[in-house]
Amino acid sequence: MKNTRSRSVVLTLLSLAFLCGIGLFVYRFARSANLWALSPINKHFAGVNLLAGGDILDRNGVVLAHSKDGKRVYHKDEATRKAVLHTVGDDAAHIATSVQNLYRDELCGYSIVFGAGAPDFFKQSKNIRVTIDSELCKAALTALGDRKGSVCVYNYKTGEILCMVSTPTFDPYHPDVVSADKTGQYEGAYINRVVSASYAPGSVFKLVTSAAGLTFLDGIEHKTYSCHQVETVSGKKITCMGTHGEIGLKDAMMRSCNIYFANLAIDLGKSSMTKTANAMGFNRSFSFDRVETKKSVYDVHDADSCNLGWSGVGQHTDLLNPMHSVILMGAIANSGNAVLPHIISDIFYSDANRSDSSWVFEKSTATEPLLSEPVASKLKEMMRYNVTANYGDSMFPGLNVCAKTGTAEVGDGKEPHGWMVGFAADEMRPLAFSVIVENAGYGSKTAGPIAARVMNLAAKRIFK
Repeated sequence: MKNTRSRSVVLTLLSLAFLCGIGLFVYRFARSANLWALSPINKHFAGVNLLAGGDILDRNGVVLAHSKDGKRVYHKDEATRKAVLHTVGDDAAHIATSVQNLYRDELCGYSIVFGAGAPDFFKQSKNIRVTIDSELCKAALTALGDRKGSVCVYNYKTGEILCMVSTPTFDPYHPDVVSADKTGQYEGAYINRVVSASYAPGSVFKLVTSAAGLTFLDGIEHKTYSCHQVETVSGKKITCMGTHGEIGLKDAMMRSCNIYFANLAIDLGKSSMTKTANAMGFNRSFSFDRVETKKSVYDVHDADSCNLGWSGVGQHTDLLNPMHSVILMGAIANSGNAVLPHIISDIFYSDANRSDSSWVFEKSTATEPLLSEPVASKLKEMMRYNVTANYGDSMFPGLNVCAKTGTAEVGDGKEPHGWMVGFAADEMRPLAFSVIVENAGYGSKTAGPIAARVMNLAAKRIFK
């Protein structure tokens, strides 16, 4: 009797385990069958993927990619093809964060019943309209030239990404140039640097250090430090580009004084600096439209006083993702609340005669607090002062821009990376931007002219 009972229990448990396994498989199949079938590693589907895919259009209805006669066809202008490559993607799905990779099930009309090979009658291929302006992206690519880097502009009220350009890039009609490259010209060409890269932020990080000071130190706006270009901390040197003497927060930001912000970070301590950085989006990713950004990093757990000081200047092990930087600019512009970005504007059926073609996708505007309103207001004021007293309003005529440049040392005898981030303090033209140029020198001289060109064009094209 005992043996019979034991066998019954074992059989019951095995049956339950089997049923649970079947249930889990059905659940995963319903949720992920499209990803399995349309995965780029599925060589059987690699060509079908784009043979009859829907169109990808920019915000103005310009067709960036479509299928014709069993082939994928891209924009007729080579510069435009290269400029939007990291948004649109290529035939082989090399660019993981591209629309053709992440939204291939919608583009190809995947059906859970018929898979990717649904009969034409049942096929539900969809078109996708993205938020970028292809002409603006082309201008950004031209401004970057043959230098590696990225440009991003977004509407900090709606979250629409208006420009997203990453270099190096390549023509989707000639992808072989990447594999054949022996010079390093195309190194990292498959990476969208806006969302999937991170860099030493240099002086851009002084905005975070300022926010920490404004949050944790009473009377910070009246506190001064003495800058004599070189200061020794823990037996090591912290250096500055100038000798600024006794200097306060506002002028230290405008002159980008390393000594001031290094001392401020040391006085704040690891805990306050880390709390502020975490609150402002460091050490985590941002997600939008199936894209997950690379984390920005602030980590001083094992830093001595000198390295803590350097971290406040944007060096040490600090890293900043370009998309995070533009989100942060939007937060400062929006009194501390960041509107999270999106790149997908509409997804709709290719067959305009379908009765249900008017809607298949609903986008929402998500917000996230990154700063308190008083801190955001003070940072905005200081960034505006940077432009009026240093960079010059002539860079951005009529846009009332608030900005900060950065020059990030990278070592190994290489030229520093040049940054410029900022936003237009204009409710009618709510544009935020981030520009980084790799190994190019001072941010004001390298990233600045690119930012000016793209922002001025964006103001004209987007807000006509």
